[in-house]
Amino acid sequence: MNPIILYDNRFLDGVPAATDTAVGFNVLNITDLKTFTWWKAPSAGIKYLSVDCGAQKAADSLGMIGHDLSSVGAQVSVESSDNGSDWTERLPAFTPSSDKAFLQLFTGATARHWRLWINSPTSAPSVAVVILGSRMTFPFPVDAPFAPIKEQVETVGKRSKAGHLLAHHVKYKPYTISARLSYPERTWVDSVFLPFWLDYGSDLHPFLWAWDLDTYPEDVRFVRFDQGYSYSPQVSILNYYDSINLELEGVRENVPVTVTPLPPPPVQ
Repeated sequence: MNPIILYDNRFLDGVPAATDTAVGFNVLNITDLKTFTWWKAPSAGIKYLSVDCGAQKAADSLGMIGHDLSSVGAQVSVESSDNGSDWTERLPAFTPSSDKAFLQLFTGATARHWRLWINSPTSAPSVAVVILGSRMTFPFPVDAPFAPIKEQVETVGKRSKAGHLLAHHVKYKPYTISARLSYPERTWVDSVFLPFWLDYGSDLHPFLWAWDLDTYPEDVRFVRFDQGYSYSPQVSILNYYDSINLELEGVRENVPVTVTPLPPPPVQ
């Protein structure tokens, strides 16, 4: 499958509502695009996160990051309604394979009301970011060779006076993604990608990125454009741009902040 970006979000078309909410975990947190603020239910059971878009709005994809749905054994599905009373399932219920970011596709539909159905039978579920909307699919794959990720480590380390490695403190693990896509049609770039860049990406808002969801369904990243990125397509053939180059950045999920001691150095 060709690369997909999901940034369009029905939960931004109105005020999200939840069946119920634990104290200190406002449902509005699912729309702030922060992976360290959550909505959390106060109890187990069936919960709904819903929104009235005020008009007919389209969706064909669901993405989440910063959730514990796999750990608590919860199922999630997507439903829509024209009147807020009669609901149609759009995405069949499933349990995420892990607590990492995921992106699920479904047949597109338009409706005024959209909601997530979450069934967590034993524990209260929590979610940081929900993106439910229409995906942007590139009509061409990334150029080969392609490195899906280049990861680094931000750490504070200590050495002994003799140079031996001592305890280290891993703060976080940032990564970058560099993708080149050659000879895209100008009509697609100008009508689809450019509005995304102008209205969303250039403000450094994060989005979900999957470079090949068929082959690597679990390689879904919550990224933004690198702060030094420049949008500058070149034209050699009138109907095509020479390439689009994407420079993205993110941070690995669920990295614990720990101090890890090493064994003492051998006696000299």
